[in-house]
Amino acid sequence: MHEIEFLKVIVIIFGLASLVIFIFNKLKLPSVVGFLLTGIIAGPYALGLISDIEIIDVLAEIGVILLLFIIGMEFSIKKLLKIKNIVFIGGLMQVGITILVVVLILHFFTHVPYNQAVFVGFLVALSSTAIILKVLQENDQIEKHHGKISLGILIFQDIIIVPMMLLVPFLSGENSNIGSELVMLLVKTTGLLGVTFVFARWFIPYVLHKIAVSNSQELFLIAIIVIGFAIASFSAWLGLSLALGAFLAGLAISESSYSYQAIGNIVPFRDVFASFFFVSIGLLLDLHFFIDNWVTIIIITSVLIAIKSIIIGFVSFVLGYPFRIAFRAGLILSQIGEFSFILAKMGLSNQLIDNHFYQIFLAVAILSMNVTPIFIIFSKPITSFFAKMPMPSVVRKGLRRLPKPVAPELSGHTILVGTSQDSGLIKSMEMANITFVIIDTDADLVRDMQSQGLNAVYGDAQYKSVLEEASVKDASSMLLYVEGTNQKVSIIKMAKKLNPNVHIVARTKYIENLDQLYEIGADDVIPIDFEAYLEMFSRALNQYLIPTEEIERLLAKIRSNGYKAVRANEPKGKKEKLSIPDFEINTMIIHKNSIAYQKSLKELDLRNKTGISILAIKRHDQVISNPSADFVLDDKDLIYTLGDHYNATCLNELFREEQN
Repeated sequence: MHEIEFLKVIVIIFGLASLVIFIFNKLKLPSVVGFLLTGIIAGPYALGLISDIEIIDVLAEIGVILLLFIIGMEFSIKKLLKIKNIVFIGGLMQVGITILVVVLILHFFTHVPYNQAVFVGFLVALSSTAIILKVLQENDQIEKHHGKISLGILIFQDIIIVPMMLLVPFLSGENSNIGSELVMLLVKTTGLLGVTFVFARWFIPYVLHKIAVSNSQELFLIAIIVIGFAIASFSAWLGLSLALGAFLAGLAISESSYSYQAIGNIVPFRDVFASFFFVSIGLLLDLHFFIDNWVTIIIITSVLIAIKSIIIGFVSFVLGYPFRIAFRAGLILSQIGEFSFILAKMGLSNQLIDNHFYQIFLAVAILSMNVTPIFIIFSKPITSFFAKMPMPSVVRKGLRRLPKPVAPELSGHTILVGTSQDSGLIKSMEMANITFVIIDTDADLVRDMQSQGLNAVYGDAQYKSVLEEASVKDASSMLLYVEGTNQKVSIIKMAKKLNPNVHIVARTKYIENLDQLYEIGADDVIPIDFEAYLEMFSRALNQYLIPTEEIERLLAKIRSNGYKAVRANEPKGKKEKLSIPDFEINTMIIHKNSIAYQKSLKELDLRNKTGISILAIKRHDQVISNPSADFVLDDKDLIYTLGDHYNATCLNELFREEQN
């Protein structure tokens, strides 16, 4: 019966969530809010579809572990050091000031005892790592200034949750030996960090490389999960939080060159289990209690958001950020966090809070979480509105000038996918002085190339994390060399999603795959077998003493028509996916002894004779845009033309060096 109940819960959650998320996507609302609403609807206080909340709690805890595990993998130690001031100074200030303000308000205005006021301060000080990072990543804001502030403070909150949990018995009066407990905490934390360091430095890179060489995706996934849960379990065994252990495990894996492939493997599982976490929060809300106390709940939520926004904005200002960034970070971090629910349960069992306050807390926390995605998405216009208010110049501009955005290390480069074994292509790229990054799943080859100083990434290019490591957002082009049409389709879709302007050239064995690859976003598709046939065809024509120029014109005609002339069973009326030949840009070079050498553009009259327009001419380091008709062409001039492929081939004969 327990198994049946478990499956019933799964079906209800995913069935109802599918409907809710579908509606939310149509309305362009965040999916996180949809999961919270799913829990509220299915919970015991609404439709009552789910009664066994313990099952959801277990799945939700796995979701939080996987979430922090991936956060650790995405956030390497190098990145942590870059924002160390935000993490340690900003995080400590935010938590400390928030607790102090809450204690002052509760003790002096409502006469709440100090111990209970401090505990409530713990609850208020934490923000939602799960919601904030999910929405920031979905909206590509994690690398923005406000995203870095949010991430840094959240990391400190995730660390400080451990001593907070240890302080709960002390605040309730059950444990007075706080000094020895803190010393023991320090020893345990040091032990956990030591084990994690050993794993990261020696064990994990060795094991992951051996597994990667086997080229087994299943084995690689199992190894990643085992490493993550092993360190998390060791953390729990020491009496620390599972979440902290999971974060450190991810951090350990991030130091290896296999972290981006690992992220790609884990993300689907994280999304599934994290959805249980959001649903579990919604299940806790008592709708009857909310309706009876909605005025009080809304007022407390509004005050909470205002206080946290002001405090975090002040902390950001002290760190040197201007009003726009500081206020935006304050809005993003103004909710109650998921770890506050864990603390609240501990406080309820230790009688630091009563059931009435617990329900108030749940309602306020869930309401604040629901508005968080809205604050993140609309934080820029909200901040712009408040920025119009009069304020001191130092507040508006900040205490220090922000560093200019660092240009990406790779920009305008070419990504080679699955081409690591084609040394000829790699050498050609090097000879042409083109910057490139190789993505491949052959671990030994990737390691060898990295040792040679080449930019190489291990992983499957179908995964977003792997493409991001190859800086696909700043890439100019991608050469797709992998086998399997389905794999090519997945890679093209993901690459175009991350960078719609990247020019993708894909190869395929079969000409029948041209339409499919063009339709999903490929810019050029090369049917390699047919290119071999064309070469054989041209050699055969040579034997009939057909001029080389005529053969080249014929081949250009076939290619410019998307191979339509030779495709079998072409449906009538079906439109070809062409590269708009009338608007193709080509680059040509002038040679001595060519027809065009020392001729003016007026003498050549290219526009009338060929339909080709000259956009620009590059001579040495100077580029002449829209050259005049009297411009005389010289040796080594680069000509940028606009026209179709066929006419460009004909035009190339004018510039080609004549054979003596």
